Amino acid sequence: MSPRNGAPTRSAIVAAASALLESGGPDAVTLRSVGAVAGVSRSAAYRHFEGKADLLAALALQTLTDLATSIRDTGGHSGGGSSLHRGCRAYLRYAVEQPHHYQLIFGDAPIAEPSREIESAADDGMHALGKLVECAQAEGELGEGSPRELATVLWAFLHGLAQLQITGHLREPRTIEGDAGIDKLLTLALSALRPAR
Repeated sequence: MSPRNGAPTRSAIVAAASALLESGGPDAVTLRSVGAVAGVSRSAAYRHFEGKADLLAALALQTLTDLATSIRDTGGHSGGGSSLHRGCRAYLRYAVEQPHHYQLIFGDAPIAEPSREIESAADDGMHALGKLVECAQAEGELGEGSPRELATVLWAFLHGLAQLQITGHLREPRTIEGDAGIDKLLTLALSALRPAR
């Protein structure tokens, strides 16, 4: 008798946890509630994950992977704006549309002891931003400089903009309304980074 394939059950558990996270934040993610939403036995979640922290770490890994993929896929395709603008827009869209996932990674309670896989996924995300920078430099949209340093500056800007929008600080009359104007802010910031002609 061959061993049972647990991958579909694990995938269902992670998908359920992802839905619960986005609808109710980290407090909504318990192994019991995840098992109920996934439609698996109460003990199934415990067979695949040591506890809530382990399950949240799996979501963090998935989030980092999805964010890097979104940057690459959108930045590399043709469409409105430059590849740099499209990749940055993809970053912001992901963060704003999935705020609890984004906050799981970059909020005030990050994963306490990130695994090697999570660290590697975070590095891959910065690599995706670095590739956007290198492409923008080749196209004359960004000036000379270390792609790594420029990618760090770009990430700091995107993160700040995403956090301000997620936490509701981009609103009239104090600032431009984030719901309608976040892309305008992105365009202004990227134009300020463009080298002088």
